[in-house]
Amino acid sequence: MSAAPLAGIRVADFSLRLPGPYATRLLCDLGAEVVKVETPRGDPIRGFLPGVYEFLNRGKQVRALDLKSEEGLAAAHELIAASDVVLEGFRPGVAARLGIGFEASAELRPGLIYCSLSGYGQNGPERDRPGHDIGYEASGGAYAGVLAIGDPPAPPHVAIGDLGGAIFAALSICAALVGRREEDAEASWIDVSMQDAVVHISATRWGRYLRDGVEPGPEDLASYAPGAGFFETADGHFVALASVEDEFWAGLCRALGRDELVATPYDTHPGRMEHRGELRAALAAAISLISVEELERRLQAEDVPVDRVRTAAEVCADPHLLERGIIRSLGDGLHLDFPALIGGQRPGVPGAVAR
Repeated sequence: MSAAPLAGIRVADFSLRLPGPYATRLLCDLGAEVVKVETPRGDPIRGFLPGVYEFLNRGKQVRALDLKSEEGLAAAHELIAASDVVLEGFRPGVAARLGIGFEASAELRPGLIYCSLSGYGQNGPERDRPGHDIGYEASGGAYAGVLAIGDPPAPPHVAIGDLGGAIFAALSICAALVGRREEDAEASWIDVSMQDAVVHISATRWGRYLRDGVEPGPEDLASYAPGAGFFETADGHFVALASVEDEFWAGLCRALGRDELVATPYDTHPGRMEHRGELRAALAAAISLISVEELERRLQAEDVPVDRVRTAAEVCADPHLLERGIIRSLGDGLHLDFPALIGGQRPGVPGAVAR
């Protein structure tokens, strides 16, 4: 199997900032030729997320076009006519007003796959509302479990709305390409909402409501178990623990010398959740007296999951990730390849941003 399954596919990317460019970055990694169209002022993400612009757009060809000018719109139409896929990241209706909406694009390129990636989708009463990742997460149920257990919501550390929507966009485009036939002359329109993506992902935390109409309770919220979360060691490192299952909880307690915490009622997840606060405090106190290396040694001996909370430099120097090949050193810095191997090879983009 080729490590570049989208070789020969051309994508016109009319999106800025994070979601759309991340979707087309994935397509580019998989072998597609991506032409990213920016305004003459450039993509504003360069101003507030330094380095992320290069990460998102490596391997793409970037063109600056003023779509409000006759020359710029003509150039955009020429690009669309030569493309297999168009992705746009405007609010609903904006692409049409600029002259690159679905109807106009479908006339230019028979069989075109056209993807609109927006906050709330192309229809519905909130379609025109402005949005941002934290709002998609809040309104899409990402914090339903937090509310159910009584903890306050906290700002996200990774943009699951933006990136989840981007991944669903890339997945849907790939599926449409697989389903496309050479004789198909009718264009197809993919409508991806970042709020929809959050709802779909977040349901893994409140699936009980879908089945029974019941809000999640402590027994449903494994990620809020006393043995799951972040703890600080004696030498100031933070570790992530995930001792949710009974066997991991027992191993954790043995490693910390707290065998009494394995007895009833702490021997089952519901029992531990009923005493979540006191158990978590006991774990935190025990871990605070142990160095990170000693804690890792003890937990690994008990086959209990433990991971240090790493800095970016530590991630990029990790021997395991380097051997896996997702991180590479190129002439212009470090590069992250596609996060999967295809036929034993990791797809990736060799070149920098091309202008």
